[in-house]
Formats: sequence, structure tokens, C-alpha cells
Amino acid sequence: MIPLEELVATVIDVSPDQLEEDDGPGGRTGWSSKQHIELVVALEEQYAVGFSHEEIRGLRSLGAVRETLRRKGVAV
Repeated sequence: MIPLEELVATVIDVSPDQLEEDDGPGGRTGWSSKQHIELVVALEEQYAVGFSHEEIRGLRSLGAVRETLRRKGVAV
């Protein structure tokens, strides 16, 4: 299983060490809305989970992604 930071960094095309817990779409990393959708797909494939529309809207930062995955039983 790919660590969360590596997966996010790969999708948004930054180095994992550049990511902070509050980074998200539209922030300093350049995380675009297109990349956000690509990230959702990558998360679903990598961690074998599904997200509701509400959950997708709530994935507003790396920390929010991490917490949502934890609630789904994924250790990240």
C-alpha cells in the first residue's frame, strides 16, 4: 500500500516533503480541481474505499483526507 503522502504528492505533482496537513485544493501546492478528482479516484483504487458526494466535498486538505480514510477503517 502506498503511503498517503506519496499518493497525494504523485497526483498533485509535488514532493511528499512539501505537503502539510492543511494543504488542499486551491492552496499553495497548486492542487487543482482536476487533480482533486484524480486524487479521489486514486484513493478509491488504492485503499479500496468509496466516497459519497458529501465526503468528496469534505476532502479539503491532506488532514481531512487522512481523517476520512481513518473513519473508513484505513490506517494511513
